[in-house]
Amino acid sequence: MAGIPSAILASTNRIENTEWFAGLKRKKTSGGRTPGFKSRRRGLGFVCWRNASKTGNAIFRKTGRKSGVVVITGMNPMGWVRPGEKAHWRVVIHVRVSQPIRPYTSVHVDWTHRTLVFVNMPSPLPRTGDGKVGIDRGCVHTLASSDGTFMDMPKPSKAELKRLKYLQRRMARQDRVNEARGGRTAKLASKRRRKTLSEFNALNSRIIRRRNDWIEKTTTSLAKADILIAMEDLDVQAMTRKPKPRPDPANPGRYLHNGAKAKAGLDRSILSNNWSRLMTRLKDKMDVNGGNLVIVPAAYTSQTCHKCGHVAKGNRDSQAVFRCVECGYQTNADVNAAMNILSRALDKTGGGTA
Repeated sequence: MAGIPSAILASTNRIENTEWFAGLKRKKTSGGRTPGFKSRRRGLGFVCWRNASKTGNAIFRKTGRKSGVVVITGMNPMGWVRPGEKAHWRVVIHVRVSQPIRPYTSVHVDWTHRTLVFVNMPSPLPRTGDGKVGIDRGCVHTLASSDGTFMDMPKPSKAELKRLKYLQRRMARQDRVNEARGGRTAKLASKRRRKTLSEFNALNSRIIRRRNDWIEKTTTSLAKADILIAMEDLDVQAMTRKPKPRPDPANPGRYLHNGAKAKAGLDRSILSNNWSRLMTRLKDKMDVNGGNLVIVPAAYTSQTCHKCGHVAKGNRDSQAVFRCVECGYQTNADVNAAMNILSRALDKTGGGTA
């Protein structure tokens, strides 16, 4: 214990004084759990961030072919320093490594299991091509590229959706029963509700993991194959905002139809396709790989004919069919929008120079 810096030991004091009472208040008002004792299966450790300069606070030095030393330095708060003692501290940890240590962002020290983990910087993806492609994000097809390729995110099966709906309804019934017995805090007293919630979270987590796996694999393949990728500048938060109510001037206190139910279905479809996460992960991988992700304005990309440039609302026969009323050019609407996005990106970058 004497070798552990006081800043690390202070976390226990913070949990006892702050999180315990916050957990009690949260349990009484909106339901939740209070902090408990740490399981012996969990490690006692801390995370130390690596600074960019050579004088960072977690420096690794190689001492042998498979050995090294990690020197972690820091300074205790003045309130934790005894009179006559120094505020600065240093921990020297000898480690055995099986492979070269790449540039890292942080280290995680686990005192219980006697391990130290380096969190490395992502390595550049090996490029397999120098293509240029425009990508249109949609609801029917998650991604549509300018070369006519459609990429669809895996959706939950009918059985999974049916099971999720059943579990949600069962939780709603259990909530009403618990509230009738003892108020809102009675939710925590029901073991059946906790079991239902655990089953719902397990099924929902499986769907989310499957979706995130598809996003990582798809963005990786795009970053490897293309040096320039163009996407629309979409404000997803504004697009999925709830429509404002429309008061009825003839009947005070009543409201007119504002299409909120149909808008809610569209919002769920947009959010389930994770448009924002797709662009974020693609940008991260293109930056590491040396590629260029170009964001272009989204205005009229779905109504502009890629062949002649004519812009008209009547060019869209349906959600999937694009037929130009001027020149008669016909293709898939998402592919036409992706080609317009790529053309704008090439004009923005100066004729295709990435």
